[in-house]
Amino acid sequence: MRRRDLLALFSLLPLARAQGGGEAGDWVEAFGEFLKRVPPASYLVYPTEAKDLLLFDPFILDVRTEEERKKGYVPGSVHIYAGQVPDRLAELPKDKEALILVYCNSGSVSAVVAAYLQALGYKNAKNIAHGFKGWLDAGLEVEGGS
Repeated sequence: MRRRDLLALFSLLPLARAQGGGEAGDWVEAFGEFLKRVPPASYLVYPTEAKDLLLFDPFILDVRTEEERKKGYVPGSVHIYAGQVPDRLAELPKDKEALILVYCNSGSVSAVVAAYLQALGYKNAKNIAHGFKGWLDAGLEVEGGS
């Protein structure tokens, strides 16, 4: 995981603290344990690799805001805002071996969500590097938007 991606995780600390309840050290310790389980870079795919993986009919998860999604999205993607993922796991594939491609706008938030899914046992949850911006920069097909 790149330094920039780790820095993006720090933006989630206040949320973790607010959600954690209990002692202040509890959520910090839990977050530290989560970081220890963040998988190596093998969970990262570049946009052109992700496009090639579409041959395997993956579950494509868009974790951006509704406003960001209105600007366009990866064809066939399902929109679940990042903050709603823990409460909407029932909408993900039941098969923990299923290929799940996760993207946000830049790749930072989706890195956290992909790591979270991996920690839940989704062995093939992969973050699309550079997110939707990378997808656009690669000239890949999009739907929606103006």
